[in-house]
Amino acid sequence: MAQHREQLPLGFFCRKQIEGKYRNALQLKPEWTDSLTATEGLRRDRQFAFDHRSRHQLKYEFYEDSSGIVELDFEPGNYQSLAHLLADEPATLARKGFIKNILNGLFDATEELHQAGMLHLCFAPSTVFLRKGDDTPLLLCHGSSLLGVKDQRALYQGFETMVAPEVLDGNTKPDERSDVYALGRFIEQLFLNSNLPYEYKAVVKRATDDDPAQRYDSVAAMRKAIDARKTSRKSLLAILAAAVVAGLLVWLFFDLMPETSNVEFIDDNGVVQKEDPYQQVFDDPFVNDQEEYIDPEIALYLDSIGMDEMTDEEFKALSDSVKTATQLEDIFRRRFTQQAEAKLTELYSRQNLGSSETDFISHSGKVFDELMTYAAQLARESGMQEGQASSLASQIISHIQAQKQEELNRLGNQQGGQ
Repeated sequence: MAQHREQLPLGFFCRKQIEGKYRNALQLKPEWTDSLTATEGLRRDRQFAFDHRSRHQLKYEFYEDSSGIVELDFEPGNYQSLAHLLADEPATLARKGFIKNILNGLFDATEELHQAGMLHLCFAPSTVFLRKGDDTPLLLCHGSSLLGVKDQRALYQGFETMVAPEVLDGNTKPDERSDVYALGRFIEQLFLNSNLPYEYKAVVKRATDDDPAQRYDSVAAMRKAIDARKTSRKSLLAILAAAVVAGLLVWLFFDLMPETSNVEFIDDNGVVQKEDPYQQVFDDPFVNDQEEYIDPEIALYLDSIGMDEMTDEEFKALSDSVKTATQLEDIFRRRFTQQAEAKLTELYSRQNLGSSETDFISHSGKVFDELMTYAAQLARESGMQEGQASSLASQIISHIQAQKQEELNRLGNQQGGQ
């Protein structure tokens, strides 16, 4: 007798009790048992599963009758689908490390499949299996084994939103970017009843673009982008926490002391400066009004390879290549610094500093999300790697925040001394 039938693209997953023992099986839909293309694809997939050495691969045998393959019998074990687990125990998502283990496991499994020349194509939660008491995701049949099925929409009926458009349409040959799309949809499903965390928002949006050319080129690149955004968020939250404490203290000066209109900056020799010396940190690091800037590291590199012995043509060719290597970062730095300066100046305005701590933290988080989204946009426009852009954006934000804190401290000291 079969218990708990659950629909998958190929058929129904169930647990069957035979002679007092339970076993797990996938009962194929009649349209696939009658399809020579589908059954031949399954035979190839079973052989691949048998040969594929991965802890994420579920192995299976066929149960056949006179009509052919009718059932896939899982290797011994106590299995459940992720969809079933979350339906029965939704609090599992909040368990420490659960989402991390599931996603890292699927990224690992997919990269292993790609190295073997295979694609999975659909990561609907009902197609991802777990052993009871274990967070290691397991995969059964792989989509690339069934690409010979002419009607892919029929194959994935009921799961169309989880599969890349090019797979369903059949007009473009699927590749690794098709799995990037499917993993993006899987992450959306994990957070279906809550808001997507910051580190996944922009990544999922890009991963699930209808145009494959706009997605990440590989699962490794998608994973790297998520990790970079996690690191950036942790760094900035620590900075924001310190900024809140300092900002609230400085607010006391704004609220209790009379406002001064003109602030003069005096150097160590007592000479009044007309401009804020801290603004110099964000002057264009590459060009000034008199001459072209030469990065000290570039100069040391040119010297180490014998710059003086090079011909004018060789020197010009090398200089051009060095400029090309720094050009993308130059463009990104200037444009992002301008945007970050405007956003953080607004954040550290008297009005915001005078708000409650909760409101200030909320506003800070919103500003951070906007800036990192802008950084990802600039990365795509300039051709930079998103991880590199995210790291550089965090550095620029940190520098500007340090500048704003210094300005507030100076102003507070001046008002306190009057």
